[in-house]
Amino acid sequence: MIARTSKGARDPASVYVHLPFCEPVCYYCACNKIVTRHHERASEYLRALGQQIALHREVMGAILPTEHLHFGGGTPTFLTDAEVSIEVDPRTASAERLQALSETGFNRLSFGIQDFDPAVQKAIHREQSYDRVSDLIQAARTIGFESINADLIYGLPMQTASSFARTVAHVSALRSDRIALYAYAHLPARFKPQRRIEDQQLPRPDVRLTVLGVRLKVFCRRVIPISVWITLHCQPIGWQLPNVRAACIEIFRATPTGQTMT
Repeated sequence: MIARTSKGARDPASVYVHLPFCEPVCYYCACNKIVTRHHERASEYLRALGQQIALHREVMGAILPTEHLHFGGGTPTFLTDAEVSIEVDPRTASAERLQALSETGFNRLSFGIQDFDPAVQKAIHREQSYDRVSDLIQAARTIGFESINADLIYGLPMQTASSFARTVAHVSALRSDRIALYAYAHLPARFKPQRRIEDQQLPRPDVRLTVLGVRLKVFCRRVIPISVWITLHCQPIGWQLPNVRAACIEIFRATPTGQTMT
């Protein structure tokens, strides 16, 4: 995906490259993905990706100036090398791999935390300890990464306002440079892994909204840049859009300048 940073034809672009490979599957995931432990399967995909890049260049007529380059997925660290900004699965990453990524050219990392509560982690098939994440983030800082980000999801099964408050306390202790807070969209008819999640384990809409509002205020007090994806998944979970908009406006009023709400 290519996004222009301004309106000029030759102005720099922001490029997102999707790498869909994962070793284990996370039950909440709604992304395009290939679950496999056979790393050689990425080779064919990378060849096709190279052809697509060549086609884009042919259409555009010249090399497009690029200001930002981000690799997402999937699990981009499924690959043995890449460059610039990358998402990290703490369950499969190591200090040695982070060092290799740094030497390749990466300078920013986004750690896929989602939630630290053991019951939530078990429900979504993504179990990782706080100590493991903390050790990796400390290793990343020692290596010299310029920005270390944390990804969280609200609305996951078994999640409560109090359990997510504990997750937020853990994330605050990690002192990440940026937080990405996503809304979980439960669409099991479309995404087969989500059928492993029981509907009765999902938090009620009012609980989701409480989790969102209270936790944002915690992060705002620390003045952490934060991106929040809210409105995209309002209708599938049964929220009334006017109420969500009002809540978002109220949260936005308390949000320090420089933070982003989408």
